[in-house]
Amino acid sequence: MGNLAVIDIVSLSPLAREPVFGGPSALERTLKWASELPEWQGTVLLAGRADELPEGCQLISGQPSASGGKLRALVLDKWNEEELVRALMSAAAESFGETDAPAEALFFMRGDSALPDTQTSRVLWNLHYRYDAEYTFADGYPEGLVPQILSVQLPARLLPLARGREGGVVRDSLFEILRQDINAFDVETHLAPEDLRMERVSITCDTRRNRDIAEKLYAAGGVDAESLCRIIPENGRLLRSFPAYFPIQITDYSPQSVSYCPFALKTDPRKGGSFMESSRFISLCERIIDFAGDAVFSLSPAGEPAAHPDIENLIRGALKAGERAGNPPVSRVLVETSGIGWKDGVLESLAADYSGGRLMWILTMDASDEELYRRIRGEGLEEAEASARRLHRLFGRNFYLQAVRMEENEEHLETFYRKWQDEGVQVIIQKYNTFGGLLPNKQPADLSPLKRFPCWHLKRDMPVMLDGTVPASWVRTQWDKPAWNVFTHSLEEIWAAGETLYQQHVNGEYPGSCGACDEYYTFNF
Repeated sequence: MGNLAVIDIVSLSPLAREPVFGGPSALERTLKWASELPEWQGTVLLAGRADELPEGCQLISGQPSASGGKLRALVLDKWNEEELVRALMSAAAESFGETDAPAEALFFMRGDSALPDTQTSRVLWNLHYRYDAEYTFADGYPEGLVPQILSVQLPARLLPLARGREGGVVRDSLFEILRQDINAFDVETHLAPEDLRMERVSITCDTRRNRDIAEKLYAAGGVDAESLCRIIPENGRLLRSFPAYFPIQITDYSPQSVSYCPFALKTDPRKGGSFMESSRFISLCERIIDFAGDAVFSLSPAGEPAAHPDIENLIRGALKAGERAGNPPVSRVLVETSGIGWKDGVLESLAADYSGGRLMWILTMDASDEELYRRIRGEGLEEAEASARRLHRLFGRNFYLQAVRMEENEEHLETFYRKWQDEGVQVIIQKYNTFGGLLPNKQPADLSPLKRFPCWHLKRDMPVMLDGTVPASWVRTQWDKPAWNVFTHSLEEIWAAGETLYQQHVNGEYPGSCGACDEYYTFNF
């Protein structure tokens, strides 16, 4: 009996093939890790047609084989979660030994893992073997350090749960499939000595941001799972790298004057009429990609995106900005809308080209009771509901309906949630934002952590206003006069200017409106 390594290299970032930590690439490190696994028989790569395979790698024909080398690849034109499970079934059928002995377990890992840890992998294997588990994983570690271990029988048992799951494969796809009926499986968990899930650190070479953080932590002494669990809590200052989320205001017009919108305190958004020029917006998106390496663009905070006369081209331009360097695309777009004002054909045209996950939607409705909706948002419930059903039909799991939880709708939220859940729509309940005390506190409950930590938005977000100015955070748009502008300053110097405020947060200091703000623990991307 032996074990197989299964390494996912589908649409691997070019960064995973470049040297890291002054030595081999992440992919090279992952292949070496695989060969050092306990009772290793061989390695199977999962790849797409366009993915470059290592020299000497043999293609799997689809029939179990005992001939060939220790490195083989299963190549498909298109991958999704169902195909992932089928591929694991095929990998389990491969025999690498002269006696045709079947494998006992599959060690599953992504090929961009920068520091796959051999010692912790052995700890995981001992746990898996001792308790004859079907699925064993580690919890609390940063991504990119330890594998998931599957019994060779598990993929066949997962197949019924994976049927029809056509979404792209992500790092936790296997667990998400399994957890649909988790009590039906024998699952073992190895806990990290320090629970680092809240830090959302990924020691991977999938983005410029993650690679940069990994390099900084490595230089500080974080060279394996054990040392990273010690280094990360002591070095919060190293966890701010390139921004990931860019909310960009493209208009100041909204068909509604929403009761909890702070911009309505100064001016009536229904009288707005300014728009960001398409060429200016698209050029900005391209600059952002060149700077950060990847991005999620949000359209449009403090304005209704449907009102922009060129909204379809703006969305397409933001998505194409991330396609210039080839595969995989490195930009996504989140459209935040009231659902009011969308012209016929626009949503259908976008869905025809971008239904696979790069284009995401949030429609904020807050209430399904007409009178309550009117009190919170104004007129337009009927059109908003029609848009919600249209977006759900066109974009499926990439569409979310949102309600901001506040005193006015607290008793109504369960009714709202159940109504839309019954229609198969995903519902987000968002916390109420006082904007650092600018708005009255209408939160039904205080959900903030007992111990404060540095603000996620200072760490990962770069908001851009209609005129190009960049506030330190979205909350501080109402308190500070921004000194920086994306159309007159470089993105590098703008982002560097935010380091001082972030370091104050790391030191437990919260100046100005930060002191009264409780948005610090909310996370976007």
